Amino acid sequence: MKNIMFVFTFFFVIAAHAQSSFDTVYMKQGDVNIGSVKSIDDASVSFIYKGETLNYNLKKEDISKIVFSSGRVQNFAASQPAAANVPNPNANVDHHNKVAILPFGYINPNQEVNTEMGYQVQTECYTYLSNKAAALSIQDPSSTNAFLGKAGVSFENVRNFTNAELCNILGVEYIVRGTITSNVKGTYSSGNTSYDQKNKSGSTDKNGNYTDKSSGNVYSSSSSQTNFQTSVLMEIYQDDGKKVFGQDRTSFWQTVDAYKTTIQYLLKKSPLYGR
Repeated sequence: MKNIMFVFTFFFVIAAHAQSSFDTVYMKQGDVNIGSVKSIDDASVSFIYKGETLNYNLKKEDISKIVFSSGRVQNFAASQPAAANVPNPNANVDHHNKVAILPFGYINPNQEVNTEMGYQVQTECYTYLSNKAAALSIQDPSSTNAFLGKAGVSFENVRNFTNAELCNILGVEYIVRGTITSNVKGTYSSGNTSYDQKNKSGSTDKNGNYTDKSSGNVYSSSSSQTNFQTSVLMEIYQDDGKKVFGQDRTSFWQTVDAYKTTIQYLLKKSPLYGR
């Protein structure tokens, strides 16, 4: 009985190993092809089916994704009308351990989207994360924005793209997305009064007692301070579309730049920090 179990286990391990040594090509129509990917060019994938020797060319436009025997996943973004004539320079780039930070959404007290502020937060997030994620390659925001622009991705239509498509456009394994909402919580005024003594003179009264007389100006000042309530939503997605991190946090501080410490807090909690 022990010998039978040993033989069964041995062949099961061999079969599992053989299965993992093949690449898997997922087609958009639902077909799953198992075999070996030999090469990838601009229009097709050279592929040999498991157990065969004939080389086939699979159209890239018909492929959803490829899971290589190494475990790496390569997604193929759907064609976008705005970028139909623009080739994707990252289509065949290795995504492993690469991160891109998208421009953040930034909603100000008037409930308007501040595009330039979103780019600023993107850069601040990049600066902080690039110093703390030594094992990861963080894509420079200027490259990220250039790739997005050439692919026809903008603030207005980014929701038309899946996270897997965005990763493929940028050539990265992870993308960081976020939204900052800042609302006025209240305005407070404060004031103070000061006395500026100019001179001092002396005289005696009718009883011969000496008295001091002082003169000067009284100054008053006031100031007002606006307090904000700031919340940050941060999400991180992998190139297969899976969300690996998502958290919403309201800042303890009430200053206009309170989002900075909140972003740092969320990045420290994320799987990318210190990796």
